[in-house]
Amino acid sequence: MKLYDIHTHRACSESNNVIINVSPFEFKQYETEEAPYKQYFFSCGIHPNYLTGIDTQMAYLEKIADNPHIVAIGETGLDKLSDFSLDTQLSAFKTHIKLSEKFNKPLIIHCVKAWNELIYIRRATNPQQSWIIHGYRGKPELTKQLVKEGFLFSVGAAINADSIPIIPIDSLFCETDESEKSICDVYRKVADVMCVDIKTLTISVAKNVGRVFPELVVEKSF
Repeated sequence: MKLYDIHTHRACSESNNVIINVSPFEFKQYETEEAPYKQYFFSCGIHPNYLTGIDTQMAYLEKIADNPHIVAIGETGLDKLSDFSLDTQLSAFKTHIKLSEKFNKPLIIHCVKAWNELIYIRRATNPQQSWIIHGYRGKPELTKQLVKEGFLFSVGAAINADSIPIIPIDSLFCETDESEKSICDVYRKVADVMCVDIKTLTISVAKNVGRVFPELVVEKSF
């Protein structure tokens, strides 16, 4: 049974199990290397810590966002520890939201200390696409609020063990991000915290992937 990794920065041999996160111009590098490009799926966006040359980056993202190998927009979001102003981040984030809605692709979200702003924007935009908070490790009270607001969650090697059981299992994904831990290690840790066996977790996450990222569970035809 496949262990899906929906957010990683590392390409691996199990190419149909992972979503590689790249910036627009990183995707361009894959695109020029025909063989590697053909076998991978990507999330593509502009991280709130890397908004230098945002107009050029965004123009290229808009150009490539409909590529079938790009199955999610992001990571994007808000980070109050970023060197870029919150206004600049908000502008970029809102453009990502528009692309997510236009091309019917989920949004992968990075959020640091800007949860109120994130919730406000979700309410204001009323998105139809899934919003997935990646690398989630928030506290239980925040988790309860985010669940109520309809967010989905992707968790990795670093988790908040008190919050994981609060997340509905049909709202949960697993990831490795930049960790050296394997995706199997992540699944084992999450299953242990949730007090379920790894098979139950694997089946549930696979169902979630099939619902939100159907491209990963069907035979590729391109």
